[in-house]
Amino acid sequence: MTLNEYAQFLLSSPNLEDKLYSPEKMPEDILWPDFFPKDRPERSSKILFSDKRSKMPRVEHLNSEENRILSLHHFANHELMAVEIFAWAILKFQNAPSSVRKSLYKTILEEQKHLKLYLGSIREWGMDLGDRPLNYIFWKQIPNMQSLQKFFAIMALTFEGANLDFSMIYQKAFEKFGDQKRADIMQIVHEDEISHVKRGVKVVFSDGVLQEQQWEKYLEYLTHPFTPRRAKGFLYFPELRTKAGLSPEFAEALGAYSDEYDGTTNARIVKNVLGTVANLLP
Repeated sequence: MTLNEYAQFLLSSPNLEDKLYSPEKMPEDILWPDFFPKDRPERSSKILFSDKRSKMPRVEHLNSEENRILSLHHFANHELMAVEIFAWAILKFQNAPSSVRKSLYKTILEEQKHLKLYLGSIREWGMDLGDRPLNYIFWKQIPNMQSLQKFFAIMALTFEGANLDFSMIYQKAFEKFGDQKRADIMQIVHEDEISHVKRGVKVVFSDGVLQEQQWEKYLEYLTHPFTPRRAKGFLYFPELRTKAGLSPEFAEALGAYSDEYDGTTNARIVKNVLGTVANLLP
């Protein structure tokens, strides 16, 4: 099985367990010139995308184990989408440098690891993926990810960048409510997300972009109404951006960014439940 065949397998197999398959070693990378992947993965009826909204439990309600499980179900869907969409990127960007294609493959393996952790926890409780509606937020951005830099700007710097905050918030929330086992899962995810954002930084700013120019270059790769608001959680940790290789100027600009979609309610509630931002950082 070649790298492209593996990526195609992940996209074309409808079964969840197939999407968790990891080769024993990295497959040989034999390119497929002029190949055009489908813009949606195959999925069985149990895990089909849905337009129905499934609300994420509020942080102050995570004292309930059921709500913690519902949160992990939400995160598991994101991990499955990530497995599929990074496979799509392998098929889409045949001319990407070999180091980048290798990093896409490595990211898939790490997303599978996260998905297995989430699945193990929710199944142990009695829920399975697809028991609640599954959104397709990542796949909606396919029209805006038609270049390698745009793909990494949206997936790595934005979606995974936001998860730097969310994984920290939920780790601390689970700890607050005495659920160390699931807090440990969030810690594993958090550490890997730092690496994922670093990989994105290398690609998006590979053409000699100066640190103070990172923010403006990043904005060039986004298409309205998709905005930098999606690149941060309802609590924002600038230190995590610099830890992931982004410049202090980028971290400051993202922290200052606001638009019509901003809200302060969640941030206020999280601070009331968990304490100040400074207290959340390790």
